[in-house]
Amino acid sequence: MIEPAETPFAVLCDQLGWSTPAAFIPVYEKAAAEVGVSPRLSARQVQRWRTADPPCPHPGRQRVLEAIFGKPLEQLGFDVPPHRRNPVRTALPLPVADAAPLEGTTDPVNRRAFLNAAGGTALGAAVPTHHQRDDPRADESELRIGTDAVTDLRTGLANLYGLDDRYGGAIVGPLAAAHLARVDRLIKTGTYPETIGRQLRLIAGETAEHVGWLAFDAGDSAAARRSWAKAQKRAEELGDASLAVLVMASTSLLSLREGNPREALNLARRASERAKPWAPPTLLSILATREARALATLGDHTAARTTLAHAVHLYEQDRATRPAPEWTTFHGPAELCHAQAHLFTEMGHHGAAVDWLRRSLERHEASYARNEALGRGALASALVRSGEAEEAAHHIRKGQALLTEVSSGRARLALSAAREELARLAPHA
Repeated sequence: MIEPAETPFAVLCDQLGWSTPAAFIPVYEKAAAEVGVSPRLSARQVQRWRTADPPCPHPGRQRVLEAIFGKPLEQLGFDVPPHRRNPVRTALPLPVADAAPLEGTTDPVNRRAFLNAAGGTALGAAVPTHHQRDDPRADESELRIGTDAVTDLRTGLANLYGLDDRYGGAIVGPLAAAHLARVDRLIKTGTYPETIGRQLRLIAGETAEHVGWLAFDAGDSAAARRSWAKAQKRAEELGDASLAVLVMASTSLLSLREGNPREALNLARRASERAKPWAPPTLLSILATREARALATLGDHTAARTTLAHAVHLYEQDRATRPAPEWTTFHGPAELCHAQAHLFTEMGHHGAAVDWLRRSLERHEASYARNEALGRGALASALVRSGEAEEAAHHIRKGQALLTEVSSGRARLALSAAREELARLAPHA
């Protein structure tokens, strides 16, 4: 008799209709054939995987299970040795698609540079594959969707993250929305086994989250909440802790921007609790950083300092022993310095905030143009409050120059706020 579902593996199997070994084994055998490993699996082994303390599958079976669920084995409830923890994502090149310039925006961004930076990969999943273009009779609803399509869609999403960092939400948002529409259409009209269907729905949820993030960056809070609600629904439907954590982490920042630090704190803490069993230190560091920002805004400066110190420790101890989600790549010394500056700003120590914001700018990577613009806006505001009007004006000008290549409502508002403070406190600067 099968023991009660106590592991994420068991919960996911039950949700997908594979509650018995007889139901799960055929799915496993088919996936094993695709992966190229032995399909042999006993009912007793399936039962053992469903127990509260399941044995870790050997490497071949690990590959099959990760292919079935589209998740790292540790997120399925298994205790996986560090050297066998693998990110379930791909980085294969996609065919470059011809694309017209983006419409619907007046931002003075170099369109050719934007599309060249994309390398066509973010657009690859939004156009027909080679065999569809070659066959004029092909009807997408009649085509069987397999692992190649999943690879294309996931690689496209990974490239959207990079474009966001460089060009901002207002520019990349329409491209991400088109990517999501493509995934949704494949889910509705395609023919595929349940294992592929689950991965498509997961990609849809992750893309909806990113569409929400891009709306947040563009300054459209209502659109961000709508997209994040869709992503959260997908996370609950799939029982996917990683996606749920990402949505809570993103919504925490929105709550801060909307002046609700208590909600931001609760979201960051809930995300941390959900992530602790499986997340790498970098992800936990991001969540601790957002918790610290909320605590600082609430005026609990002692707890904010302690939490931020913990975030720094987590980041420093990460030796890539566990794969980090694609979206976490932005986190590093620049982000941690910025959070420290936020704490000093909330305490009214603007000179100290200036020092930390300068350090943050020094540590920014060149590809994060949007984050640099945000940082210059924050630094300019801190400089104005510290009586350094001339230097503040310099950073406002540098930030404004960045807005010719990045379209971010957040960055524009930060620079606008700094300009207003400068005009009020030092009108002749």
